[in-house]
Amino acid sequence: MLALSLTFALGAVITLNSCKKETSSAYDDSVSAQDNATISNAANATADDAAAAAGQVKSFSGKTEGWWNSAVLCGVSLVDSGTAGNRVITLTYDGTTTCNGVIRQGTVTITNSSGIPWNTSGSVLTVNINNLVITDPVTLGSFTVNGTHTLTKETNGLEWRVIYGLDQNTTVSRRNQGSMEISFPNGTSRSWTVDRTRSWSSAVSGNVNTITVTVSTEAANNIDVTGTNRFGIGFTTAITTPISANNNASCTWKPYTGTAIHKVANRTATIQYGTDFNGNHIGTATTCGDGYYITYTNGNRTAYKFVGYWH
Repeated sequence: MLALSLTFALGAVITLNSCKKETSSAYDDSVSAQDNATISNAANATADDAAAAAGQVKSFSGKTEGWWNSAVLCGVSLVDSGTAGNRVITLTYDGTTTCNGVIRQGTVTITNSSGIPWNTSGSVLTVNINNLVITDPVTLGSFTVNGTHTLTKETNGLEWRVIYGLDQNTTVSRRNQGSMEISFPNGTSRSWTVDRTRSWSSAVSGNVNTITVTVSTEAANNIDVTGTNRFGIGFTTAITTPISANNNASCTWKPYTGTAIHKVANRTATIQYGTDFNGNHIGTATTCGDGYYITYTNGNRTAYKFVGYWH
């Protein structure tokens, strides 16, 4: 389900690294893009875990049958504690298992701050991230994250039930807002904010259940992440057109539409998904296009790169 953001990470890193002209590390935008991608993936994965946990523990979910399948959570143990009306879910990550492209070690606590069951529109979860060490299993780079996010359910339903095909022909969406303090190994720390909306949709035709995941933002200027990178330079990532992918056999989670823009100082990478070699959008829900096209600008210089989905 997180292939969407992982694809963005790949595109941003490849393009910014290959197009940059400066040699100073502060101008190596591939580092900023990789940091943004890794931490965004971890934020997505942590929010997914919090929603899945709240969606299965009956004191949170609004269901009556209780726990369904602990395998929905990856590399984590769960404890449901507290008293009636003040329940707390604690997730403890094992620090060894790769889940959704990252390894995590630390704890996350989840409370229902709205008093409304998580399967109901308007329900709000407060997610506290406590010294969560995030490691990229490829580069072995690590960060430590602390922060608080709120997850707001915008529709009725439970995400994991859509993902596992238990609720069909329905859409479940939620908004994730919050701040994170990112500590880097060199002792520096940066503050990031996130405002991202994600939805999961099921559409059944014949015997085929197509699951579509869409990432967008409701924030001003379409900015879903903002902060300062490890070099002390401000950056933003905006989703100007919602990014969608599905499990269609022809596309297998390759985004077929959407536009993201990553800005660092006066340098910008615009990534358009579902294009042909020339950057024309051709992707549909059943024919995802040939790849994604990136336009990189640095002052008065502009470069272009096409990345095929077969890479």
